Amino acid sequence: MRLPPNCASGRCSRLLSSSKEGWVAVGKVTRPHGLKGEVRVQPFLSERDLLRQIPRFFLDKPPTRSLTPEKIREAPGGRDLLFFFREVRSYQEAEALRGRVLYAKTEDFPPLEEDEFYYFQIEGLPVQEESGRLLGRVVGIMPVGPYDLLEVETPEQDRFYLPLVEEFVLAVDLKKGYILVRPSPGLLEVQLGKEQE
Repeated sequence: MRLPPNCASGRCSRLLSSSKEGWVAVGKVTRPHGLKGEVRVQPFLSERDLLRQIPRFFLDKPPTRSLTPEKIREAPGGRDLLFFFREVRSYQEAEALRGRVLYAKTEDFPPLEEDEFYYFQIEGLPVQEESGRLLGRVVGIMPVGPYDLLEVETPEQDRFYLPLVEEFVLAVDLKKGYILVRPSPGLLEVQLGKEQE
């Protein structure tokens, strides 16, 4: 199993939203850039090359309009991206996109190797220990420097975090639909504020 890149250079928890319906929120238009229809986009995926491989984006949910990217480049400052869409050619048209969320179809994401996965594919998967004990379900991914944290909600609706590294996450089985983990002793008890069993 190869884990995805971390969220500092990979996919973030916001990517999990809407994927069960076949859509993934990938960014938000923040404002026009220039006078010819280019827009500044705050990406929800910091895997910027991945965005460049998606052939079309959709506005809002349910999707109201499709947009075809002609050019995607880094914005000054490095945090955002600048998108130039075939269908947007003026400042006024770009201004009309301000605040709108861009979605991509899950089928439009590039295919991965057999042992790789996108974060949106693990949304809602049960998380269990090697003993078979169910710990909860995946509700998000949190970026924290050199690695990401798997955010898990327990059946009691408490939340805990596991480093998304092979030491703790032993397997992600998309076919069978579960994640196998080995938390370090006491990690869950400390996070959940419970006595060790």
